[in-house]
Amino acid sequence: MRMQKGTFISILLLFMFLFLLIIVNLPSPRLVSEIKITNEASNQYLLISNLPERIWFGQSEKIHIQLLHDNSQSGLMIKKTEQSNFDSRKIQNLEVDFVMTGAELTPLGISITPMIEGKDIMMNWAIKPTTDQDVIGTVWIYINTFPDGDDKENIRELIFTRNLSINIKTVRGLSVSTIKWILSIFFFFNIIYLFRSFRKIKVFNGIQK
Repeated sequence: MRMQKGTFISILLLFMFLFLLIIVNLPSPRLVSEIKITNEASNQYLLISNLPERIWFGQSEKIHIQLLHDNSQSGLMIKKTEQSNFDSRKIQNLEVDFVMTGAELTPLGISITPMIEGKDIMMNWAIKPTTDQDVIGTVWIYINTFPDGDDKENIRELIFTRNLSINIKTVRGLSVSTIKWILSIFFFFNIIYLFRSFRKIKVFNGIQK
């Protein structure tokens, strides 16, 4: 059975559209950083920031900030390690502040979470680009503490900061959902075309016999 030229091209297009659909649906690369934090009582914590490096235009991604008691470091994906120290003053809360342009962040504004002894902190945001331009911004993370004594002021200590430059992926300004619909439609029509082509070849071979 000799394959027709149109059928051969359709098969190539089918694999091409399937390949593009796989690429579009691949998870975005992440930028993971870790800071070790210790105090005078030798308590150790891990501050882990997990940010997207690239986002498809029209797609929402997650931002994760975690403050963990450093009992075990197994299973952590670490690209950058830093060290920060703070003294044994009583900790009030963990403060995270995002400032960025070109994206919507949920929840908005400054996020403050009480730090309770023996409990980990896990904070999450949804980030969605509003344009097809790269997202530019900065994240600041503070530990707010107050020292012993009623006559001393609270202390706000910066423990982590990073400039953000998130690449926005798009094709001719189309959102990722539109790209997926276009690829899916072409993929579907190629399957229909191939089904009909092989059916015609089967019928033709049956007549020849």
